[in-house]
Amino acid sequence: MSGGEVGLPSGMRRFNELALGRPFLIRFVTAIGALSIVVALFTWFLNSTTENVILATLPLVTWVIIVWWSYRTSPMLHVPLAVNMNHPFMSEDDPIGVAVVMVRLSDGRWIDLGEGRVRLAHDELMGGSTLVRDNEDYTLIGHFSSYPISHRGLKKQVVILNQALALRDVVNGEEDTFEAAREREGMDTGLLERSWMEEQDSIEIEPDGLMSKLRGE
Repeated sequence: MSGGEVGLPSGMRRFNELALGRPFLIRFVTAIGALSIVVALFTWFLNSTTENVILATLPLVTWVIIVWWSYRTSPMLHVPLAVNMNHPFMSEDDPIGVAVVMVRLSDGRWIDLGEGRVRLAHDELMGGSTLVRDNEDYTLIGHFSSYPISHRGLKKQVVILNQALALRDVVNGEEDTFEAAREREGMDTGLLERSWMEEQDSIEIEPDGLMSKLRGE
């Protein structure tokens, strides 16, 4: 798919800037905080017992590397999704216009995801994973990641993408597409590995509840 923008259009906000994405950052900071205490105690112990400054600083260097690597590779801290103010991810207030969902491809371009759901497919040309439309033709959207389609983090990201698309369709008056896509999920026996909703329990987003609220149920 051609086109796209390097920067996000005005009015769009990334998933990790939203309240829904905050718990993932809090968990990360909490885990790093706990690790920091352990590293600090270990550093103090080494410094007290060996009086070797170089040896005592090794845990600190290791800690910096672990923190940097963990942050860079955490899929839930870098969900390549953005929505506008009319999307339920940003606000539960009544929308005043059309909800928009955008995704960032591996080359840094942001594109509108358009109609329908998405899924991962192996990219034989570039390697890694490509994002395709969840239809009979598996219409190409663009290269998504250097990780393979079996990568757990990518699956979680695609779960969130499809939840965002489902809620967008509710706001935009296309509720039937969500139920239709779930029927395809149960009937599909194709070769491409599906990732939508297969790990829904592991992600703290409940689109059904928001959809019911939008319907007035």
